Amino acid sequence: MGVSEKLIWTESYEANDNYSAKQYYGCKFDANRRVLLPTADSDVIAGIVLNKPTDGQTAEVLIVGRAPGVVAEQITAGQRVRIASGGKVALWEVADTTTQCVGQCVEGAAANGQVGVFNFNFASGIKTA
Repeated sequence: MGVSEKLIWTESYEANDNYSAKQYYGCKFDANRRVLLPTADSDVIAGIVLNKPTDGQTAEVLIVGRAPGVVAEQITAGQRVRIASGGKVALWEVADTTTQCVGQCVEGAAANGQVGVFNFNFASGIKTA
């Protein structure tokens, strides 16, 4: 008999950006541990915002688990991903030493702005040397 569990780790943070139209986008921390959209591909990503907070409201942030993500480009199941500047999910390449691998695609999306499903792990992002 097998065991079936779906473990998800989320945290609540104050939003320092308007996510009302950015649900399922990535976020980073500011100096006060509030979340905002990443501004560079090399930013260290905190997680995926699961709700639609405005500036000052509580953002529910997925740290580890399966969640939707808005894509920046076509991504297919099995491909490894990163969070790009602006917060969208993009392809991660092993040779890229400036961005962190944050997960793998489970259900792909065909074009920029569409939503895919991903297994994310922002607790231990990987950069190559």
